[in-house]
Amino acid sequence: MTADTQGLAPAEAGPTVADLIREQARRHPEAIAVSDGDVELTYGELTRRAAGVRAAVRAYGAGPERPVAVLASPGADLVVALVGALGSGAPMVCLAGAGTAHAALADLGPACVLTDSGPDDPVRRAVDVTGVPVLDLAGIPGATDATVPAVAPEATAYVAYTSGTTGRPKGIRQTHAALAQFTGWFAAEFGIGAGTRLAQWAAPGYDACLVEVFAALRAGARLCPVPWRIRADPDRLVPWLSRERVTVLQTVPSFARELEPLLAGDPASDRLAALLLAGEALPGPLARRLRARLPRTRLVNLYGPTETILATWHEVSVADTGPGTVAIGRPIPGRDLLVLDDRDGPCPPGEIGHLVIRSRYVTTGYVGAAAADNGVFHPPAGVDGVTPHYRTGDLGRWRPDGVLEFHGRRDLQIKMYGIRIELADVEAALSADDTVAACAVLPVTGYDGLVVRLDAYVVPGPGGTPDHWRSALRRRFGDPVLPVTFTTVDSLPRNTGGKVDRRALAGLRTGRTKHRDPMECAL
Repeated sequence: MTADTQGLAPAEAGPTVADLIREQARRHPEAIAVSDGDVELTYGELTRRAAGVRAAVRAYGAGPERPVAVLASPGADLVVALVGALGSGAPMVCLAGAGTAHAALADLGPACVLTDSGPDDPVRRAVDVTGVPVLDLAGIPGATDATVPAVAPEATAYVAYTSGTTGRPKGIRQTHAALAQFTGWFAAEFGIGAGTRLAQWAAPGYDACLVEVFAALRAGARLCPVPWRIRADPDRLVPWLSRERVTVLQTVPSFARELEPLLAGDPASDRLAALLLAGEALPGPLARRLRARLPRTRLVNLYGPTETILATWHEVSVADTGPGTVAIGRPIPGRDLLVLDDRDGPCPPGEIGHLVIRSRYVTTGYVGAAAADNGVFHPPAGVDGVTPHYRTGDLGRWRPDGVLEFHGRRDLQIKMYGIRIELADVEAALSADDTVAACAVLPVTGYDGLVVRLDAYVVPGPGGTPDHWRSALRRRFGDPVLPVTFTTVDSLPRNTGGKVDRRALAGLRTGRTKHRDPMECAL
């Protein structure tokens, strides 16, 4: 079963996102574009400052073949840099961390780096040693130059890097056509426009950050950057949402779990028109609590890889709040979802298979060292080989009603004692218990490479004990209970995208080693 393929034809020329932002400034120059604490930028001021950035980077040779890098904290300067870089016609990339910076600088060789960071910033130091010219955003004057380079829809708008939790960060190109199409759908579907106050929560460097910035500005909304010091602090973020009168918030489910109890009785819960969740599977019990806490808020589950920006969306209702994970829904316009078996044949409804996305908005490819990694783009045999395909590595199945369910990742599915286990199912079973505030599960392998137990890292709630949690797993998986070792932690480590950092979590195994021999394995 596939979605309607309308919109999969080749991209046609149209206004870029930068064009649409300038049009907003022409029509509503005094409207507030960015509200950054005490700093407010009107659309007119934003485009004047962005024009200055555009002229500055082009003077350094930035263009379709010479990218522009951006190193800035969330706030007005970051927004100015992104809008100016996008309008320059040069691909842009955000340097979100030292690992990403090293990879991006090596892969792309940018013409210059736009920054508001001081010389002591570790990422800035990584930039300085390369000799790439650094432009201080505070020193770039505004401009009224109307000269705007023509940009082809298939030209690269940005390069987004993966977080690198499983290896070297990988640069993923995306086009102006894809950015314009997706942000247009996003703004229209979620009612973003004049009067909307959209929180810019996602960390710089992730495509979610770019979506927040450009969907808001192309639609004439007010963008409210979340200060970096409170972004990951639920106790401070909820009052900030209230003070800023935020109406649209996008975040990840594991962080929404921490926000949920703090929203009780807070004015932020009354003003929130839409809560958008992406990046992780959404547990049904969490959806139930959010649905009860925010009865007038649109609760939406979004799914998709950076290679296609996103792929599906699902409006969460009371019927979606059972013990499993919430469905990921139906394709976003311009994207087609295939569920294929191991031989690339289509799976019938109800059968779990591999998720493949077919769309003209699939990335045009990886950059630098990862450019040769093109196996994930091979189309299935016997299907249209013109439209690009992307093999996500995820598993899913169609329901009889045409709604798509997510069933974990191929690389997070394990076999233990001959039983196939999805780690997300174990995490969901634990998360459904009231004594678990948050959790993550990792497999432990023996000397022979086979999985011998699971390590569960739990942020406990009142009354939570390992015996209680084993009982919860027994209710879900039956007897004998899975061999699980529990470790309580104050919080789960996260990468800058807000997701649980499994590599850092594995580092918590202080003093633990893999089993070395059969006797040790048996013990």
